[in-house]
Amino acid sequence: MQRSAEWQGIGLIIIGAFCFSSAILFVRLTDGLGALTIAFYRALFAFIFLALLLPKYPEAAQVAKYRTAIPILAALGLIVALTVALYTYSIKHTTAANAALLVNSSPLYVAVLGPLLLKEKPAQYTAISLILAVIGIVLLSDPQHLEVGSESWDGIMAGALSGFTYAWAMLIGRKLRGRVTGLTQTLWSVGITMLVLTPWAFAAPGHRVVENLPYLIPLGIFSLGLSYLCYFSGLQRIPAQVVSVVALFEPVAGILIGLIAFGEVPGLLGVFGGLLILVSIYLISR
Repeated sequence: MQRSAEWQGIGLIIIGAFCFSSAILFVRLTDGLGALTIAFYRALFAFIFLALLLPKYPEAAQVAKYRTAIPILAALGLIVALTVALYTYSIKHTTAANAALLVNSSPLYVAVLGPLLLKEKPAQYTAISLILAVIGIVLLSDPQHLEVGSESWDGIMAGALSGFTYAWAMLIGRKLRGRVTGLTQTLWSVGITMLVLTPWAFAAPGHRVVENLPYLIPLGIFSLGLSYLCYFSGLQRIPAQVVSVVALFEPVAGILIGLIAFGEVPGLLGVFGGLLILVSIYLISR
């Protein structure tokens, strides 16, 4: 029975990783919208999608049953809002490979913070993994051709920060295990994200938003609503560090999307840096 639950969790994480990687495609296809405006509508359509699930899964609306967890849910929502904003900005201002790999540096932080906050078994290769990840991020940024203050640099920094905040979302989601469902966590997360980003909802003309609806709607449903729902549901079944390993499917998918859809071929240093990050994530999550 336990093994079955673990495999269900792994399957959910794989689905979530695939959906999450679709953000690269849909964000790049939008035209004339800023990163934070895109992030708002991403959260809006994710919230609408999840709200439609409430009649079948009403537990998220039964606030009285989990009122003691509301402060943690609020913190989770703020962390997810920051992650969504940073990752969307990263996609807009650096390559798909960079954005996907950097947001998935989260297992490094999970490995360091997990034992302290969740009392999970410490990872064996923490120090070497952190060293490899730092070297990988430096190589990925291609320092020979990168100017500090450029859009690409800003995108890389946003991607790196999104990995850190994403780690906190995973940790908090794991902390809520058994207290609230994955749907409840996701609904609160995207709802608070939507509220936080509301000031940017009207930063673009209405006709621009309408023109981009074919991309904004699936961006919200698949890359935020369904992906986080699968992640948080998976965290109910397997440890956070196992989630980190399975979620490696996401940067692989993201790199392939960048290569196939946008012809983004990473340089030799970038490839080597990406491999170092993947190795560091694998080691830290064993």
